Amino acid sequence: MSGAVIIGAGPGIGQAVARRFAREGLPITLIARGGQTLRAVAGEVARNAASHGVPIVTLQADSTDRAELDAALDRAVDEHGVPEVAVYNAALVRAGDRG
Repeated sequence: MSGAVIIGAGPGIGQAVARRFAREGLPITLIARGGQTLRAVAGEVARNAASHGVPIVTLQADSTDRAELDAALDRAVDEHGVPEVAVYNAALVRAGDRG
């Protein structure tokens, strides 16, 4: 069953989008740079999706590294098939970046 891949699965938009697709029953693949971020977001999505029986896969990859991202996307396809939805939400947010 294909699903949704969220690249840049952080605690804001990425998590909200993943929760929304999980509520619709789509398997979810979360891709982020940091393992701690992945665990936190996966936990929130899992709590939200538990009643739907939605599988969640977490993959650590830096979206600016083509080889890492390609490997993560290949694993996502191996797990859930070619995704129905891909959301690219990767960003580098630093303190003081406000215009």
